[in-house]
Amino acid sequence: MRSLINLLRTTLTDLNIFSLRDMSSGMDRITAKRLGRWATRLYIALFISGLSILTIYSVVQPQVVTKTFNKPSFSIYTDLQQKYGDKLKCPCSVIASIYDQFIEIEPIFHEICSSPFATKQYRNELIAGLISNLSIYVSGDYRRFLSAHLQALQGLCELSKTSVYDSINQFRTSLFVTSQLLSKINFDDQLGSLIEQTKSNAPTTIRRHLFLIRNINHGNAYMSTYGTNFEYIGAPNAPTYSYASTRAIIYDECSCGLHLNCTSQANFIESNSSKLFPVKGLKIGCTPSESFRASTLECFYDRSCIDLIHQYTNYTRSHNPVLNMTSRYSINTTIAELIDNLFIERWATKMNYSSYFRECSPLYCSYTYIQKKSSFIYTITILLGLQGGLSIVLKWLCPKIVRIASKVNGYRKKRMNTIHPINSLEITSNVTLSTTIHNPTCNLESRPTPITSRTIVTTSIRFPSTSTTNDTTNLNSTINTTTSTLTSTTVPCSKLNFQLTSINISDVPLYVRSFAVADFNNDNRLDIVVFSNYDESVLILRGTENGSFTAENIFPKGRFDLVNIMKIGDFNNDNRVDLVFTYGNLDYVNILFGNGNGAFRVIDIQLETRECIPEDIAVADFNHDNYSDIVVIDNDDSKVCVFLGNANNTLPLYLMFSTGQHSWPQSVTISDFNGDGHADIAVANNKAVNVGIFLGRGNGTFEVQKRSFTFMGSYPSHIVSGDFHGDAQQDVVISNGITNILTMLSKYRNGLFTVKENFFMKSNVVEPMVVGDFNCDDHLDIAAMGKPYGIDVLLGYGDGRFEAQSILPDELISFDSRFGVYDFNDDTYPDIIIANPESSSIDIFLNIGECCVRGIPKRKTFNFS
Repeated sequence: MRSLINLLRTTLTDLNIFSLRDMSSGMDRITAKRLGRWATRLYIALFISGLSILTIYSVVQPQVVTKTFNKPSFSIYTDLQQKYGDKLKCPCSVIASIYDQFIEIEPIFHEICSSPFATKQYRNELIAGLISNLSIYVSGDYRRFLSAHLQALQGLCELSKTSVYDSINQFRTSLFVTSQLLSKINFDDQLGSLIEQTKSNAPTTIRRHLFLIRNINHGNAYMSTYGTNFEYIGAPNAPTYSYASTRAIIYDECSCGLHLNCTSQANFIESNSSKLFPVKGLKIGCTPSESFRASTLECFYDRSCIDLIHQYTNYTRSHNPVLNMTSRYSINTTIAELIDNLFIERWATKMNYSSYFRECSPLYCSYTYIQKKSSFIYTITILLGLQGGLSIVLKWLCPKIVRIASKVNGYRKKRMNTIHPINSLEITSNVTLSTTIHNPTCNLESRPTPITSRTIVTTSIRFPSTSTTNDTTNLNSTINTTTSTLTSTTVPCSKLNFQLTSINISDVPLYVRSFAVADFNNDNRLDIVVFSNYDESVLILRGTENGSFTAENIFPKGRFDLVNIMKIGDFNNDNRVDLVFTYGNLDYVNILFGNGNGAFRVIDIQLETRECIPEDIAVADFNHDNYSDIVVIDNDDSKVCVFLGNANNTLPLYLMFSTGQHSWPQSVTISDFNGDGHADIAVANNKAVNVGIFLGRGNGTFEVQKRSFTFMGSYPSHIVSGDFHGDAQQDVVISNGITNILTMLSKYRNGLFTVKENFFMKSNVVEPMVVGDFNCDDHLDIAAMGKPYGIDVLLGYGDGRFEAQSILPDELISFDSRFGVYDFNDDTYPDIIIANPESSSIDIFLNIGECCVRGIPKRKTFNFS
């Protein structure tokens, strides 16, 4: 046994499968044989190891198996779908089919459209009993309007049906494209969403046409044929041929010359007794079309009301009233609402999945699954296929590895026998030194900063033998040379400091919800305009030379109601600060024009924004005409409205942009995000969890919103902008008002922000933010007010990194406080102003940090952004 082992050992030791040519043609035979033996040993070791790894991998690795079912019938497919679910894949042989092959859509209209009251025959028979000259009847008599109302009812029903069936036919003839057969659940979901979209799109066209017609008629003051909106008046003794002037008719103190929708109750009037017999639900007004829009169908549900109409039109036949048993509309639903819904009660839809299967006509269905345990034959087959390739690679690689190792070993031996000169040193760079560096731009307490260094360590130097006595001298020397390199980023000043200055006005009950800061009287000192909820008045706190403020009520008490948001601008281009603010419970944006002496004109402008109720506003010049424009966001209807200033100070027209259905925008900021020199609008869409950008074109118009998704759970509620990376590109930072996370979006490219960074604040809830340079390092910082921990500041490094600090405690800030950043003492340091409603005070925190001293006088310019 021992001799057998020795024989095997000798055989392995002398085994050489490589020839001289494999090693190197220029190598001597003895060296080639020796290296060939080492290469053989390496080959055997690597081959056994590689084959073992491949064996284990082949056994452990699961095997993917695919089953295929050719041309399955619908019943077979149903069974396969129940068995395999979404893992079953069936490519369609026909990828495009029209919806009409497997969808049926039938609208069910309101019963009034199928009743006799909406027919031409009924209308002709009814008006046959009236005097042909309707002007004979009193101007307020409903008989003047009855024929026009019935004609409008008939026309609206026909127009609704035409519009609906056109929309349905367009959908049914469209192509449904699917490369893979959809499961029944996915089929129902996808087609259901398409049908719902078709339903919602159907009323859009008719709604736009009617809106255009109504406004054209009113804007051009067309006189109604029935004489219901204007009437001619003339002088009693005027000559026969003279011009007659017109006068607008008034309905319930509403003039048709000013409004198109003036209405009053419809009545039949007895010519002799002047008695009024009201017609239930019906209205008369400026035009028959507008009065009919404001009417309801109550009369057509009531037999007594129908009999009243027949009585005053001398109509002898009888018709049953409309039934309201199955209608989804109440009897007092207005005609305008029915028009907006195209008189549709419901939609009857049928989707035939088997027809869709026949249209798709899959050639086969396949199911792929993983077989975790491989068979023995499969493993052997894989190994036989891999061992040949492994052998070829190793026979090529092993000789090269051995030759390289031999050369490295020979080089190392030669180097060990080399005599070093006397002045040579062996230097290693394996020590890191921590050095405290004092920031030369900061006079506050310094802090240690780790830096990278290179240290020369103690090295033993051996001299070569130069005498017959073979004396050896050892030299030990230590060199303490340190080279330190600083990074290019300047560390922000370590600690901010603020001094409280309270403005307590004992004789004025403030409860301030909003304020605006600017130099309203041109004395080079900042003033504060505040709104008091207690007496609904506007006060100005004028800044004085000694740093205090004097209060003056600039408008009578009760003049304004619940002012929420205040901003400044120059809306008439007179280089004087004007004031814009919103009413809390009204759909108005109010503008007060400044006189330059701290007072405002009594005549103010109210911009009616019933289609864009203000949630937040911002001011900028979007069309470069030096007149400030106003941005209003409406979170209820998810809109952005832009009022463009002009020379006559009216801001009459505004543009509306959608931020996406149910996106719920809550905050707006303005900046130039794409660097084209035009102001753009950024909106924090709370429920859509994104930031919407409207790129300005420089002429007051904007591109369609481009959305940048943040992350699920962010729910942005406030947004600010600035260049926080020092790359001359504007970034945005959002907070969500729920968590303590601030999110930065940067690197705006092609309509998207692509980089997101999150910063965690101390406060549990982060409320509105402001941007400023608090530590005088020329890098933007971010201040955020949180609850319950006061105000935190993120001090910027200028490269997107920040350092968090708490600067004001929670005790100094009451609930529902508002704050801002301004320079009140003209030292070029941003100060903080806080309006505390609970304590009826305004507190100013002066920035007294000593990070640096600019010593540069601050220019007095308005900042309307």
